Amino acid sequence: MTVFTCIFLILSGSFPEFVPPPTGTGDEILPLNPRSFGMGGICAGVPDSTSFSMLNPAASAWTLSSGVCFGGRYSEGDVPAWDNSFGVPLISAVVPLPGRIVITAAIDGKSRLSASEEMIFDEFSGDLSWSGGLVESYTGLSVRATDWLAFSFGGRCTFGSIVSDVTLIPDNPGYYPTKEIVYRDDVSFRQAWGGVFGLFVNSDRFGLGFSISTDRKGILDIHRDYVYYDPDSSSQMYTIPGELSAGISFRPIERLLIGLDIYSRKSLDVLGSITDSGTIISAGSEVYVGNGVTARTGYSHMNGLWRDGADRFTAGAGLVFGNGRAGIDISTGFQFWRNIQDELQKENILFISLWATEKWLEE
Repeated sequence: MTVFTCIFLILSGSFPEFVPPPTGTGDEILPLNPRSFGMGGICAGVPDSTSFSMLNPAASAWTLSSGVCFGGRYSEGDVPAWDNSFGVPLISAVVPLPGRIVITAAIDGKSRLSASEEMIFDEFSGDLSWSGGLVESYTGLSVRATDWLAFSFGGRCTFGSIVSDVTLIPDNPGYYPTKEIVYRDDVSFRQAWGGVFGLFVNSDRFGLGFSISTDRKGILDIHRDYVYYDPDSSSQMYTIPGELSAGISFRPIERLLIGLDIYSRKSLDVLGSITDSGTIISAGSEVYVGNGVTARTGYSHMNGLWRDGADRFTAGAGLVFGNGRAGIDISTGFQFWRNIQDELQKENILFISLWATEKWLEE
């Protein structure tokens, strides 16, 4: 061991621990498909036989054919993490089995992070930047207990990573072997699993859904690599708080569906960076135009959470072709809110998906 390394080992204990980003785990999104997004985000109380929603898997219990859905989301606006970029692709699958059982599975993005900040510590000043994000997945069963009642049971998993690049300038450079302390913190969110339980009441005119997910707990590994010195590592537990989704839908006439949803979550605290608890209220409608075409519109308001006070207006359309064997959904949204500096923020979103059933392979 060199004298240079010995000096570093003595002084490294005074370096800051991992500094969480000011936006927590990043700017979040709900796990919605384009159909739901186009209707303002309603899904918990809307039956869905072609795609899937993590916010209430029981809504897919009436699926009669196996199918898959692939979706992509593009954003531009005042959020650096999402501006001019695509999110993690949405992939979902439904597989009906004998006994009124439907296997459901999905993976989708949860958050994205891109931030930088200048900070002052004891004995240091520094430039910090963060990037990364989290992903969610679900696997479970939906079971039709009767012709009008279904239950769902499954597991929801969160995982991902954050990278923090740090450059520190010592207040007293003479005490350190180098003029700058440069290092990278690689933060790995190992899989955090929790349970998801839901129910759905379905009739020709009426739909009612409810879903609750438990807290998800996992291990968070922090690995620090210095430019000139030996690496360091630590681990701790992290928790993704439970969520509740509930919704109702109604068909006043056969061609028209209207619905209302509420989503609620406890506060999120990761490494001391807190995202407030809150709710999202969504309202939307869908009308069948004819020739396999549906038109959609909706609105949602967020109270607390990651964009307190945000209002979003959405619209979309769907086209079913191949005698109901496949389809495409497209939706767009405009959201605006004020950040903690009371500055107006805006975002435009485009969301497209393609779904197909097993019947597409038939001759």
